[in-house]
Amino acid sequence: MKVFLFDIGNVLCDFDYNKLLNIYEEISKKSVTIDTLWDQQMYTDVEAGKISDQEYVELVNHSKNINWKVQDLIYAWKKIFSENKIGRILYYHAIQQKTNVYTLSNIADYHVKAINENWPNLLTQASGLFFSYVIGSRKPDPKIYEYALRSLSINPDQCFFIDDLEENIKMARTLGMNAYQFVPENYELIFNKANSFFSWDKKCILKY
Repeated sequence: MKVFLFDIGNVLCDFDYNKLLNIYEEISKKSVTIDTLWDQQMYTDVEAGKISDQEYVELVNHSKNINWKVQDLIYAWKKIFSENKIGRILYYHAIQQKTNVYTLSNIADYHVKAINENWPNLLTQASGLFFSYVIGSRKPDPKIYEYALRSLSINPDQCFFIDDLEENIKMARTLGMNAYQFVPENYELIFNKANSFFSWDKKCILKY
């Protein structure tokens, strides 16, 4: 069995962090500052499932003296998520070709809810979903890749993986996966490699 593993952020769904602060300030009705180290640690913890969405919101509220709810996070991320057309060409083509399609994403529950509200039929079409907050580890920790491989009962060389971050690709390759960084300069290469790896009856064509 061969498997196509998709990251979500900047592969299936683009997001704009520059918009995020503006939306947070809109919700808060006040200026919101970003403490890079503290904010990143909280964000990493919620994506790794170490804290819940509610606990994350409570920490953010305490650190910034604001009064958000989880629904505010969902609202904000609904606003900044947009469709990645190139990634979705590959995703839907693979599904149409009866390929085993799964996601492997660093993600929190509120992200998933925002995506599902924006595109109710996007994630439901995958064969399965591997989310960091459920598994309890984030890429590039090898544990999350190994969890997916174990769950699928496949060897690394049976997996074709795309992700926008170089460090995540490096770890996947270290483990033996066929992995490619999903950035514009690699789009043509990725389409060619996917067509070859899966031997699809109908080739997937890159369209901008």
